[in-house]
Amino acid sequence: MEHIFFAEKKKNAFFLPKEELKHIGVLRINLPAVILFSCGDGKLYRGIAGEGGEVSEPAEMHDSLKTGIDVYFGVCDKSRISFILEKCTELGADSFTPLLTARSEKYALPKSRASRVIISALKQSRRFFMPEYRDPMRIEDLEKNDSVTMIFGSIKKSSEEITLKNKNTALIIGPPLGFTEEEEDLLLSKGALPFHFDTGILRTETFAVSLLSIVHYIKGANNG
Repeated sequence: MEHIFFAEKKKNAFFLPKEELKHIGVLRINLPAVILFSCGDGKLYRGIAGEGGEVSEPAEMHDSLKTGIDVYFGVCDKSRISFILEKCTELGADSFTPLLTARSEKYALPKSRASRVIISALKQSRRFFMPEYRDPMRIEDLEKNDSVTMIFGSIKKSSEEITLKNKNTALIIGPPLGFTEEEEDLLLSKGALPFHFDTGILRTETFAVSLLSIVHYIKGANNG
């Protein structure tokens, strides 16, 4: 399997950053060389990488589609956030938004570190849309949107059926200690649907990956 590299796009030109040039050196690829690369715009390209990192003669090889799934998660330990970004990028999340809740930790992962984790996961999974890593937001600032199906993780069992009537889905996952009752009521008032796993209380990162996988399955079943 050919390696895929990540390039930066400036106007109509592509350039490999220093980290990718180091990766090429580790792989003992002698430049100039033909490589596969993406810049996070949903396309896979083939081009000729030069010694200075410039990529010439780019040609589109493949397109990929966005999934319409956005992930909101309560701010937690940085290693857990990295896990969420890595695995949910591989599964096709379109964006990530850290949520500030009553029980969340104070600081989210810096954007520079988040970007490195996401880019690595993109190359690994051969997905070509780079998810957006947004600034943290308060849970109170989540807006009701009738065109988006919002689903949140709840510790309470619910008989409400989850149906994905909309193209876009927002997954809202609490911090390790979960949402407060007031926060769950707030989410319900905004039209969010509660989802509970009968397997027990899951970690934030486990819940995020599990719920995203289930939503993918439902979306695929509906499209099939």
